Amino acid sequence: MKKLFISLSILTCVGAVKAQTLTFDVAAKYAYSATGMFNKNISDLGASQDYDVAFSSNYGLAGTVNFGKIGVGVEYLLGNFKAGYQGDQVLIGGAYTSHIDMKTTQIPIYLRLGESKGSFGEFGIVMNNVKSATYTNSNNLIDPSVDVTNQYQNFMGYMIGVGGRFGILDFPVLVSVSARFMYSTADAKGVDALGTDLDLYNPYSKSNAASVGLHVGVIYSID
Repeated sequence: MKKLFISLSILTCVGAVKAQTLTFDVAAKYAYSATGMFNKNISDLGASQDYDVAFSSNYGLAGTVNFGKIGVGVEYLLGNFKAGYQGDQVLIGGAYTSHIDMKTTQIPIYLRLGESKGSFGEFGIVMNNVKSATYTNSNNLIDPSVDVTNQYQNFMGYMIGVGGRFGILDFPVLVSVSARFMYSTADAKGVDALGTDLDLYNPYSKSNAASVGLHVGVIYSID
C-alpha cells in the first residue's frame, strides 16, 4: 500500500509539473491531538477495562513541493502518542485510571490539494516510530510506572485532513491551520488497561491507533 501511494504521488506530480510553476514551502509545525489505542481484547472486558481520553502533542518541521494546486509534503515530528484507560477491578481494590505514553517520531507523507492561500485538503500516510513506552496506573496496588517499550512496535496510519492557509499583515509568511484524522490498520501491539502484555490473550487481537487533532504551521514559501 505504501509503495502504491508513493507511486501515485510521483505520477501525479510528474503530470502536474509540465503545466505548473514549481514552488517550495518550509514550515515549523505544532500539533495537539486526542489520541487512543483500541483493541478488541480490551473492548470485550466491559467495565473492568474501558477507554479514557488522552491528549498528545508533536512538533517539528515540514517541507512541501508545490505544482500549482497540488503539493507533495513530508514532515518530521517529535513528541508523544498517548492512550488512556479506566475501569473498576475488584482484584486491585476498585476503580483506577491508567495511561500509556509512547515517545514517537512521526513522519507524515501526503498530497495537499489547494491554492497557496485559502482552503485545502490533504491525505496520505503517517509512519509512527515508537522510541519508548511507559505504563502508569493511579491504583496504589500497581507499580505506578513501568517500562513497556518492548511490548509496542512501529506502526503506519492513514491520514486525511482539511484546513486553510492565510497571511498575517505584511509578514513574508503564511499560517496554516488544519484538522487531521489518523487511523492505523497496522498492529501497534502493546498492553491492556492493567499493563498486561496483549500477546498473552487468546485469541489475540491487534491494537489500532487513532487520533484527531489540530495542526498549526508557520510557512515560508520559496518561489
